[in-house]
Formats: sequence, structure tokens, C-alpha cells
Amino acid sequence: MQIFDRISSLIDADDCQAAIEDARALLLQFEQKSDALTRAIDEFLLDLMTLAFIVECYGRGFELLARTLAHRRLAKVRLLSGGVSRAEMVPKPNG
Repeated sequence: MQIFDRISSLIDADDCQAAIEDARALLLQFEQKSDALTRAIDEFLLDLMTLAFIVECYGRGFELLARTLAHRRLAKVRLLSGGVSRAEMVPKPNG
């Protein structure tokens, strides 16, 4: 599974707190090519934390809008990163 697909599935996961840590770990695999990419990653993680807060405080009633915003921020990160991470570009060894 590609990194962005994995992160996207984390946005929709039930355990928002675990999703934040997993997403952060996955995003650390990107080389910080620019300030814009670094800012986009920070904004995405902030939106994911906001989603976790909303779910924790208000339940599932308001989560759809927060999840939509997180998906849009992830699309921005994907665009700024070129859509492919270092991990996806490294050829897998035979065997």
C-alpha cells in the first residue's frame, strides 16, 4: 500500500490518537524539500489532531467535516511532495 493511501485510511480510522502517531511516523519518511511541504505536513497533522479532539469531545456527530478537511490537507501534502515518497521509490530486493 502506498504511503498516502495508508495515511488516508488513518484519517478514517476509529482510533484517532493512534492515527496521529502513525501518520507522523509515515510523514517523517519524506525529505523536507521545501518550506511549503513542511508547512503542509504541519497543517495536516494539526487537522488530524483537531479531528481527534472533535471525536473525543463531541463524539461522531461533527467528525465528517474534520475528516474532509484532513483529506484535503493530505492532498496538498501529496501534491507538494510530488506524490511519491522515498520509501516507494526504493526498489525492493529480490528474494
